[in-house]
Amino acid sequence: MHKGCIGLTKSGTRPKLLLAAALMLGLGACNGAGFPPFGDSLSTGDPAKKDASASGAQQQDRSEGPSFAEFRDVPIPANADIDFDNLLVLGAEDGWIGRLALTVGYKMPDMYAFYEREMPRFGWLKITSVRSAISTMTYSRGDRIATVTLSSRTTGGTAIDFTVAPANPLAEKSALIGSPSRSASGSSI
Repeated sequence: MHKGCIGLTKSGTRPKLLLAAALMLGLGACNGAGFPPFGDSLSTGDPAKKDASASGAQQQDRSEGPSFAEFRDVPIPANADIDFDNLLVLGAEDGWIGRLALTVGYKMPDMYAFYEREMPRFGWLKITSVRSAISTMTYSRGDRIATVTLSSRTTGGTAIDFTVAPANPLAEKSALIGSPSRSASGSSI
């Protein structure tokens, strides 16, 4: 055994210590290579400029997302904001399907009255509605069905979800067919 070495060469831990030291140095250098320290902004790395991305979530560039002009066939309240976190839209203009999520500063009863009044003006025919703590209205227009769901937000205002989907072309035909036919004896066939 050499002076200064405490028997590390015999047990084989010296190479392990060197490897561990090299890994620590290498990982420590990663901080400036695209991974911000905890609590820093992804855009600047400056802890004084914290944003919602500090939680690790990627922020979408809102300027490239859909705008209200793309949804010409549904009424949009004044001062509404698109909730990009809950948005899923396929298509555009009068043929889109999916979920359009909005938030507004208006109270839910006002939004219920707004959609009851405005949906028919946009050519939507009311099928059914439920007015409660979470209100739902269902409309049809052409070959699409729209469900408008309204719920009060804890921070004030209303969350509005439009879910638009193609209508089931067989639904109307099955309603015309009615119940199963009965035989002369009265039993179902």
